[in-house]
Amino acid sequence: MVQMQQPTTGAPNSVFGRSAGSVEIQELHPREVAITRVEVAQDAMPQAIGEAIAEVAARMAEAGVELAGPPFARYLGFEPARISAEIGFPVMRPAPHVGRVYPGQLPGGRIASIVHVGSYEALAETYGHLEGWLAEAGTRSTGPMWEVYWTDPESEPDPAAWRTEILVPLD
Repeated sequence: MVQMQQPTTGAPNSVFGRSAGSVEIQELHPREVAITRVEVAQDAMPQAIGEAIAEVAARMAEAGVELAGPPFARYLGFEPARISAEIGFPVMRPAPHVGRVYPGQLPGGRIASIVHVGSYEALAETYGHLEGWLAEAGTRSTGPMWEVYWTDPESEPDPAAWRTEILVPLD
């Protein structure tokens, strides 16, 4: 996997050097991204994420736009039976609209970041830890959160080694 900039701090090693479950407050600059939107049943989300990542990467390669970080999924809504999300990559320059892929932006400002190590099925525990931390800190989310997928399951088949960063914009 290509070493890429972290969508938060620009230093990939900062995610791999952090302990699982540790929460950090960071200040972000807005990031240009290329995204596609999905709306699927919760159990279909893993497949939808994989397909969307491949689609965005292919469209940006066709357009000659260099990717600037690992893939992410930004969750926009949770209906009882469906999840809507924007899935994509940070890019080195504004992305063109190509097919179902279009330009977007990850927000800047103050965020809380937590690192999850392990399978995606165990993410709920890390989310619970983050929610508890937010309540204890007396702060709240000001917008959609997103996950950054630092480990590519195709190049690292052991789910115990996967690293996912969860980012939440704060007030």
